[in-house]
Amino acid sequence: MRRGTREYETALEVNGEVLVQDGVIYRGWTMLPEEGPDRFAPLERWAKGVAESLGVPVAWRARAKNEPEEGGTARPGETPQSRLAL
Repeated sequence: MRRGTREYETALEVNGEVLVQDGVIYRGWTMLPEEGPDRFAPLERWAKGVAESLGVPVAWRARAKNEPEEGGTARPGETPQSRLAL
């Protein structure tokens, strides 16, 4: 594991179910920065791309050991909102 990163169990979900498309299960483990306002940006972009291609909202989830779950939902056609702007 690289310094300054943490391993997260991640998934993309549609209608509360882990997305499975063409035999690909959208769940696994992802290395992300340990801290920072944009640490989940790769998951947000991934979910946005999938939402655009499917035309439906796609939720992303990330969980690291001993941390609360993080998540969000990307909707097709919406511009992602910066977390800093919230």
